[in-house]
Amino acid sequence: MNEGPSRVLKEDCGTLYSPNRLTEKESIAMAKLRYCERVHTHFPVVFASEAYVGEGTVLNVSVPGCAVHSRKRVQPGSYLEMRMLVPDATSPLRVGLAKVRWCEGRRFGVEFIQMPGEDQVRLGRLVKK
Repeated sequence: MNEGPSRVLKEDCGTLYSPNRLTEKESIAMAKLRYCERVHTHFPVVFASEAYVGEGTVLNVSVPGCAVHSRKRVQPGSYLEMRMLVPDATSPLRVGLAKVRWCEGRRFGVEFIQMPGEDQVRLGRLVKK
């Protein structure tokens, strides 16, 4: 069996799961998540799953989630813990649990599932600036 470029392409995150390939139910869920304004950002993030640690840049953020650019490949459906180094304070914004909803190339989007109360407040302030 040929393990050449087509094999690599099949393992690319964007090939496995793309926003353009959502089911109707997933499309409706994504539309509901986008009720909040997205704020374009450019700050560092460190994320971890049970199997790996990665780092990247938060490209945009809203109350329900964010988009990240990273060299570390993630899989849709995986769960992450995140620390975002936002400019408003010395301590990172903590996300106890986030679910990877989509990925395309080196970008991926997460939904915030669990976040400490004080960090939810900070996120709300960040988005409203």
